Amino acid sequence: MLLIETAVITEMKEHINACKKSVDELSKNYHSPEKVNNLLDSAMLQIELACLDMRRLCEMVRPKISVPQRAHSKYHSKTIYGEITLTENGWVHIKLNTLLPHYKIIGGTQYISDSIVRMITQFENDGGELPCFDKAFLAIIEHCDYRSCEAFDHDNKGFKAVQNALKGRLFPDDDQFELSLGLFTVLDAETACHIYVLPEDAAADFFCHKQLDAL
Repeated sequence: MLLIETAVITEMKEHINACKKSVDELSKNYHSPEKVNNLLDSAMLQIELACLDMRRLCEMVRPKISVPQRAHSKYHSKTIYGEITLTENGWVHIKLNTLLPHYKIIGGTQYISDSIVRMITQFENDGGELPCFDKAFLAIIEHCDYRSCEAFDHDNKGFKAVQNALKGRLFPDDDQFELSLGLFTVLDAETACHIYVLPEDAAADFFCHKQLDAL
């Protein structure tokens, strides 16, 4: 096994062990609310970093195996962490099976960006074609209840991880002249983040069709 692969395994084990230490502390049930929050954040950060390491490791060492060609949809692709769909009107819909993390949780924002990039790449590798809008409207809609929400204020949400993952793929840049942004929340028992990318001049249609209520 290559040296770099051994380094990735070592780093992944360190993240897993650090996560275990935080979870073990949580199980003692005597910490203050502040300490509990810190332990939860620490555990989540470490396990998400371990997930990123595992993805890198799979790419480096997974053996090439011949498998029968399966039919792929040019309009929909699904993975364990989310799915991506090209709608009938040419909008891109990405569903993440998690909420946006607090922007201070570095591992969480990296996990979101990595997941989105992988879904787009897989969609295109399967033969799908995604648009790149000169001027885009990006709508991020979180579905959650009060208990599952991690960051209540929009300026605390790691939405920039979404912009960074989509920049250069679905729109040229994320400056104010090329991208308009909307952040929304729907009270729901489901915990998920729906992301829409559409032409800027179609933003009115997005609201007129009550996409927020339909999702």
